[in-house]
Amino acid sequence: MSATVTNFAVRTAAFDFAARAYTYRLVLAFVFTCFILFSVVFDHSRTGIFILSLSVYLFCTDLFHRAALKDLACGRLSFALMVSLSVTAAFVYSILKTFVSAPLFGLPGDLYLEGALLAVLALWVMRREVQRREQTKVFIKKLDDFLPKAARLCRGRRTFKVFAHELAPGDIILVKPGERIPCDGVVAKGASAVDESIITGNMLPTAKKKGSVIFAGTLNKADEIYIEVTGLLATSVVMDIINAIKNSEINRAPGVCFLDRAAKFYLPLGILYAGGVFLWLLHASGYQNVFYYSGAFWLSLALVCTPAFVFAAWLGHSFAYAGAAAHKIILQNVDALDHLAESDTLFFDKTGTLTHGELRVEGVFAETASQLKQMLESVSSAEQMVDGPFAKAVNLYAKEHNIKLRKVISFDVLPGLGVVANCGRDKIVCGRETWLREMGIETQVEMFSGDKPLICVAKNGKFLGHLTLSDTLRPGAADAVRFLQQKDKELVLISGDNELSVSSIAKQVGIEKMSYNVLPKTKAEIINNMRAAGHKVVMVGDGFNDIIALLRSDASIVFFSGRNLYNNWVDIIIKRNDLYSLPDLFKINKKLKRVIHGNFFLSFLFGAGLAFYVLFGVRGSLPWYTVPGGLALGLGIVFLNSARLLRIR
Repeated sequence: MSATVTNFAVRTAAFDFAARAYTYRLVLAFVFTCFILFSVVFDHSRTGIFILSLSVYLFCTDLFHRAALKDLACGRLSFALMVSLSVTAAFVYSILKTFVSAPLFGLPGDLYLEGALLAVLALWVMRREVQRREQTKVFIKKLDDFLPKAARLCRGRRTFKVFAHELAPGDIILVKPGERIPCDGVVAKGASAVDESIITGNMLPTAKKKGSVIFAGTLNKADEIYIEVTGLLATSVVMDIINAIKNSEINRAPGVCFLDRAAKFYLPLGILYAGGVFLWLLHASGYQNVFYYSGAFWLSLALVCTPAFVFAAWLGHSFAYAGAAAHKIILQNVDALDHLAESDTLFFDKTGTLTHGELRVEGVFAETASQLKQMLESVSSAEQMVDGPFAKAVNLYAKEHNIKLRKVISFDVLPGLGVVANCGRDKIVCGRETWLREMGIETQVEMFSGDKPLICVAKNGKFLGHLTLSDTLRPGAADAVRFLQQKDKELVLISGDNELSVSSIAKQVGIEKMSYNVLPKTKAEIINNMRAAGHKVVMVGDGFNDIIALLRSDASIVFFSGRNLYNNWVDIIIKRNDLYSLPDLFKINKKLKRVIHGNFFLSFLFGAGLAFYVLFGVRGSLPWYTVPGGLALGLGIVFLNSARLLRIR
């Protein structure tokens, strides 16, 4: 496999610290802030409040100061730098108010409480951001279910239980129905049906006979088979998939958050605003009393980073999650929305993604109209105790149409061929057309499309008719493809299924490019090569065989099913039955960006306005809660603006 292509943005220094470092400081800052609030409300000693605030500044916001210095050294403007400057400005302003006897332009009081509150909120938000990037989001525990622990090794007429890793090429093993195959190999004796969906994505069990190739980790469904070992579990395809999950770092993990992006623009603007107010006042006084008017600079700078600014992105994301969830879309990595909008290539899996992933009875064709009821009763009765996708489709059809089932005395399943059932004195045969012909039963199958599976039905040697089955497209599949093509996205259908099946689905939805019989490792190589060529790639999948490709893409989208073992770490999970959800993702992204940009602008405007009001709009003393109340009002406005994301249109 080609080297993994990485897509890291330049990471700011705040992400160099572990989430637990922010957690410890958050708890400490919260405790100190509660004491400061208590002291301010009951008008305790200003010296005591100073000591508490100094503790917050030195022991709780030190991570922001250290990150700010690193970012400055690298020429980066970041959220950590913005917090550090605002907290420092609030602290300096408060010290001057407390310990310097000379008058200072601005509030009659100090900003100890405001600085401590900003520290608590900034620590809480950064802790969540760092924590989100530390999560590996991998279900390691459940992956062991796909690794057979033991094998039945055959020596002459005796069978021994050994560990799977003790097998060697050339050994003969016995695999019983319901067991996972512990090695790569070829069938040496017997015949069965093997579920290879975790490798190929094909939901139909594959008929295996002597000489057939077997993959490790696949499930033997029907009968005992003897397998000659050709490859060990450690070097198998399924182990490649599992190792990719266990050892892979999610290459699309974000490094620059929305707060850092906003700080690049609003931090210089805030410094210019604070400096402009100071110079204007100084100029108006004839450049006298520099110390006195410096209070305007410190106060304005302290209000550059407000609680509304800190929560501007987080509130937007939270309401976007809720709004998307109402549409049965789970956003686990909101940055994936940007990757989707910016992508130029989308790879689609077939089974379970463009299609439902389950067979359904599509057509019922009886030899004569009078035989229709008899045919349906016969096939439903014969398949009622069989396990498999064909039987499941027939049983569901029988349940939906209230078909009366007869009691089965005995039945026999022939892997890859069909089922023989005895119901009273009647012998019912259901299966492939070629198999019925081999048994001497003349079939007359018409109006049948060769790319769809079918079940032929006979009773007591007489052909009754046949049923056609299909894995139907999800609603909106063709519309979603047209929508993406209008967005100038290149679409590729990539599947482990056969050419006939893949080309049929591609034609139905309007996708021109396709790859079939593609193993998981090859899917990942294709995506790696595309990204290495400068393309931005999104993978839309469903099955276990898509895992490596999902990991290697810029963004991953999956349709939820009980088979998904990776729901905990993919970017976006769709719990809907249709593909109209893909256009919805573009709507969510567009509205989310608009709301977050609006939040940052509103928060900055409100902070600047509050500073202007305090400096120029107030005469006389102010209650202690004026500035905290004003900051809370700004946060409320941002909250209401973010709530618009609950409705995605």
